[in-house]
Amino acid sequence: PLVFYSWFALTSGEHHYKRDDFFSYWLYTPDILKNTPLISKDAEYEYEYEYDLDEQRTLVVITWRHINDVAEKKTLLNDFLQQRGSSIKYDCLWIYHDPNDFSRNYQRYCVYQKSDTLELEFVETAK
Repeated sequence: PLVFYSWFALTSGEHHYKRDDFFSYWLYTPDILKNTPLISKDAEYEYEYEYDLDEQRTLVVITWRHINDVAEKKTLLNDFLQQRGSSIKYDCLWIYHDPNDFSRNYQRYCVYQKSDTLELEFVETAK
């Protein structure tokens, strides 16, 4: 029981971390996002993790700030997402794990551009 409660305490709620924070990166970053292409050596990386127990939803946002040639880097991220699924619409990719139920048990990846900043948002529900 202690291990379960410890794991629950670590993985629920909201956490902010950097890529070089090894434990947080290992614990909170989904494996597929660990393969995200290197956007820039000079960019500032930030990670945000949130788990909502009631909704059974995981949210991970990777933010890159101070990027040169943002449009090129956004294309790089969209190409990365294209490898995961068949079609990207409006800079988002949806992957449904149950073809008969589109309301739960899915993954969504979205790329957002804000000036010299890019965000890759990952949402996963598992009900």
